[in-house]
Amino acid sequence: MLEKGSIETSLVPGPVEYSTLRAGSGPSSELPIVLWLHGGGGSSRFLETCQAQFVACWSESSLPDVVAVTPSAGWSFYLDRLDGSEQWETFLLDELVPHIRKQTGSTTGPLVVGGISVGAQAALRIAFRRPELVAAVAAVEPTLEAATRPDEVPLRDRVHMPDVIRRRLYGDPVDGDYWLANHPLALVGGNAPAIAAARTAIYLECGDGDQFHVQYGAEMLHRRLFDAGLSHEYRLVRGANHVGPSVGPRIVDALRFVGRVLKPSPFDGQSLQAIVEVETFASRVRELEQAVGYRQRHEVRGPDCQLTVHVQGQGPRVVLLPSLGRGAADFADLADRLARAGYTVLRPEPRGVGGSSRSLDRLTLDDFADDVAAVIDAFGGPATLVGHDFGGQVAQMVAYLYPDLVSSLVLAASPGPVQPKPEPATALRRVFIPELSNTDHLEAVALALFAPGNDPVAWVDGWHPTLAFAQAEAERQIAIEELWARLRTEALVIQPADDLIVLPENAELMAAQAGDLVQVVTIPGAGHALLPEQPEAVATAILGWLRARST
Repeated sequence: MLEKGSIETSLVPGPVEYSTLRAGSGPSSELPIVLWLHGGGGSSRFLETCQAQFVACWSESSLPDVVAVTPSAGWSFYLDRLDGSEQWETFLLDELVPHIRKQTGSTTGPLVVGGISVGAQAALRIAFRRPELVAAVAAVEPTLEAATRPDEVPLRDRVHMPDVIRRRLYGDPVDGDYWLANHPLALVGGNAPAIAAARTAIYLECGDGDQFHVQYGAEMLHRRLFDAGLSHEYRLVRGANHVGPSVGPRIVDALRFVGRVLKPSPFDGQSLQAIVEVETFASRVRELEQAVGYRQRHEVRGPDCQLTVHVQGQGPRVVLLPSLGRGAADFADLADRLARAGYTVLRPEPRGVGGSSRSLDRLTLDDFADDVAAVIDAFGGPATLVGHDFGGQVAQMVAYLYPDLVSSLVLAASPGPVQPKPEPATALRRVFIPELSNTDHLEAVALALFAPGNDPVAWVDGWHPTLAFAQAEAERQIAIEELWARLRTEALVIQPADDLIVLPENAELMAAQAGDLVQVVTIPGAGHALLPEQPEAVATAILGWLRARST
């Protein structure tokens, strides 16, 4: 049912007319809202022109019941203007969407943003700036300028935005910082971990015959997303123009993507068979990776022990150091992601784990650092060290004792002087008690290490109490503030937002003490475990750090 309405507002010239389209009727608290944005100079009538595509998807059950809404926004580009005279993005999120939610009763329904041309550009901007609000973004032929600075925009890409509009939106002369702050390319660069953590589904497409030349900006964004490790769907449609007969079917494809996000395929017996086949295929691929040397296992002689090292990939070296009482398996997913991105990933097993020597008597943090240095030396340095919790302290000690072997540090959930509250601290100690029942152990893991709503089963096993005791003894021999004072190497601190063991105040204190040496990235929706909770967000943060240091 297509309906029209209007809303009073002081944020933009109003009242603002809008159209809504829905397959069903009646209130629904979980009804998805699709903010469907028209191109430059358009109006709410755009939704009427797309009605056939929505109906087609509803008829084939590829799109669930949603309420789509299109406001009349003219040539606003849906942007909050630099001079504050019009605030379209704020209006959409703070007034229009809540208004539609109130009308439909959709209190908890997911928000999807999408559209065509200028509307698609705005949808990407909104999704990348506020990913925590957006379940999916579907951008059809977005008018993206293939540049990272306003003075670098080629004449080819100025066709779809005349200078008079550019100055109206970004200032006269154009304010470079404001232009950059509203460019989807820059938003990906600055907000990639948050986009990954929000699990915002991204659909991006463009025709290779687009006469507005927006395929170049779309390709550049696709490359930026790909290099950042952000999962997305990208289509360059053969022979398609900015207008014409290809647009309708392409909108259907975009809506089908939205439908797959909102309504995943149900589990059935056939999909169970598919899962078995996928795992069989994965096992065969791992064998082939070993055969060509992409995935290897080496034994390295340390100062007084033998160390098992898992090696994967090809390129600059990255060493992954696990948390207290944990083994290299915790980093298996991250190793896959970094290796695919062009790095040699080394995962040494700590002493007493996975084939490494069991010599754990009277060890110091220096001893654990010596082990890591031996691994780097065996494969050639320098390397970036990625340490989780205790692994981060080892990484800092390696950088202090062997600065020539370390190019930079990544410290995930890195401890500091601010101690956890008694309840999670007690739960963490209980994690290492072998006599606990499975139920009690899992309860302790969940309370201490995982954010609410995240599944702790990923860390139900893999615990090594004897190793943890030896590492904790070594940890107690040096104050964390002393480690910080020794820091001379650039470090990225990845702080889980919901960490109850290493509280966020520790990352703030470290950054304040170390100054420009330390950069902090906060990962939402993650507790102390972090790695199994937000794997894509962690990889995205690390890849951004590594690539920034290689340019």
